[in-house]
Amino acid sequence: MEKKRQYFNEPYLGNELTEDLKNSLLDKELNRMLTITEAAELLGVSCSSLRRYANEGKIKVYRVGSGKHRRFRKRDVLIYLEQNSEF
Repeated sequence: MEKKRQYFNEPYLGNELTEDLKNSLLDKELNRMLTITEAAELLGVSCSSLRRYANEGKIKVYRVGSGKHRRFRKRDVLIYLEQNSEF
């Protein structure tokens, strides 16, 4: 008899995650919004440099809240990093 996960409604496979669940978790993480500090740390640049990149249209930025704070989608930051890496 096959055990079922009640929460995910996925077959229980011990410690292994199903491929669909892995993809779902990865997609959720890649779509996570980062603060300017988090994104700058991931890129290895200062917040000032990241603001300049955003203002120049080099990286996609989202404005949120009444103060129009900058947020960066993790997927966009990683794409920028890959395209502008010196390796």
